Amino acid sequence: MVNPYLVGAFLAFSFMEKRWFWHFIFTTVLGWSVQGTMPDVDKCVVACYPHTHAWDLFYGLFLIKSNPQESKIMMKASLVWMKFLGLPVQAVSRNNNSGQSGALAKAFSSVKTRWLWVWISGTRAKSEHVSSGFYYIAKEGGVPIVFGGIDYRKKQMIPSKPYDPNKYTKDEILEEYQRFAKKFDLANSGCVPGNASTIVWRDTTKKAK
Repeated sequence: MVNPYLVGAFLAFSFMEKRWFWHFIFTTVLGWSVQGTMPDVDKCVVACYPHTHAWDLFYGLFLIKSNPQESKIMMKASLVWMKFLGLPVQAVSRNNNSGQSGALAKAFSSVKTRWLWVWISGTRAKSEHVSSGFYYIAKEGGVPIVFGGIDYRKKQMIPSKPYDPNKYTKDEILEEYQRFAKKFDLANSGCVPGNASTIVWRDTTKKAK
């Protein structure tokens, strides 16, 4: 007698690599959607905001697994174990940012398609600045930057147009992101709105106390 639970488990794992399966869960089951259409680019850095709760990773995984381009979501090194579950995690250490940014940028040249998803705040807790790492990864990798807004109120992911980092300075990209965030009120759209970080670069002129 065939165990129905084993059959169900086999079918579930069979569908795990099917893009339509993840899309079905993301849209029909969870009720999320993408506002408009995703940019038609093979490679890019998706700079996401805001990051306020662990639920962001949960919904984000369903979104990127339903994306036709090969994708990686950048996470802290302690979450490297997720790779062994078959999840598209790119684990990085916070102690060697410059070296890792270069390695991530060079990785674009070895693949035909890749979207690297990055939380610009780098933390779920409220911060008074965001990281500029996404800009340097895209610039060195020769790929565009796409802003990715997260809106829990409407259950939407909001993509921007692609930005060529060779045509924008770091500060100009920041200004573009500030306008993007203001347009969609992203400071108040997170799972925990009070945890949304301030979209400014870290003030490197201040000395650590």
